[in-house]
Amino acid sequence: MNTKLRGSLAALAATMLWAGNFVVARGIAHDIPPIQLNFWRWALAFLCILPLALPKLRTDLPVIRRHWRYLTAMAFVGVAALNACVYKAGQTTESLNMALLVPSAPVVIIILSRIVYGEPITPRRLVGVFVVLLGVVELVSRGDWQHIASLKFMAGDLWALAGAICFGVYSLFIRKRPAAISIEGFNAAMFGLGLVLLLPAVLCEVAVLPKPVWNSHVVLGVLYAGIGCSFAAYLLWTKAIASIGPVLAGIVYYSLPLFTAIESLLLLGERISLSHLIGGGLIVFGIMLATLDLRFLSLRPQGKD
Repeated sequence: MNTKLRGSLAALAATMLWAGNFVVARGIAHDIPPIQLNFWRWALAFLCILPLALPKLRTDLPVIRRHWRYLTAMAFVGVAALNACVYKAGQTTESLNMALLVPSAPVVIIILSRIVYGEPITPRRLVGVFVVLLGVVELVSRGDWQHIASLKFMAGDLWALAGAICFGVYSLFIRKRPAAISIEGFNAAMFGLGLVLLLPAVLCEVAVLPKPVWNSHVVLGVLYAGIGCSFAAYLLWTKAIASIGPVLAGIVYYSLPLFTAIESLLLLGERISLSHLIGGGLIVFGIMLATLDLRFLSLRPQGKD
């Protein structure tokens, strides 16, 4: 098996695991509060990655201490806030809607890159952003655009969009990761700091919300989210990026809604509506238009966008 094929299969496996996260968010949303679900997910992921990070901790620790502010901010956005929004969304919206809305994060990256780094927004990117926004509106309005005028959006859709913003911010600033910190040490530090940041919110949930129902579905859901979505998918995605690069891996990632739709249909019995097809198609097309360099499809020399 050649390197590209292995990398593509790794990206596909990671995407399939992440698709299941939205099914978990929807399937056990009413059995365990969202922040507690997020906390136990990352606690498991931290326990899994710790053996890989410990051998490198002696070298990483001084650098981690110097960059603790950056690591804390990344832990808040990428660990504490992102999946808490996704799990909160699962209480009031379909898993497919979440899977279609959260990958719109590349649009957030384009906008923030312009603000933070001064990167230009080319006409092609601008059109792509507009198409994605049309798809988002189609989804949150459920195909009835009169909902927009009356602001009758599903709360879960707005939480999913908040998750997309968190993922966009995280992806934007991940390029600032100190090179002196190993990947294992970086993620272990983020997971650990994220758990510390989640702890006050967990205590508030425990005080005011009903206790989790620790049935077999919840236990399996937490195990899947922690070991599958956080630990295993991370390792697979890292392998994919190293083998085929971020662009090709990103193309595979756009199949996320497809796998979520299949898993939601089989496990939750959710229906796929026309608004899902139209909105999802617009979002995927817009993201690809805005973020991918498609000039390799032409044999003629191409200029800049």
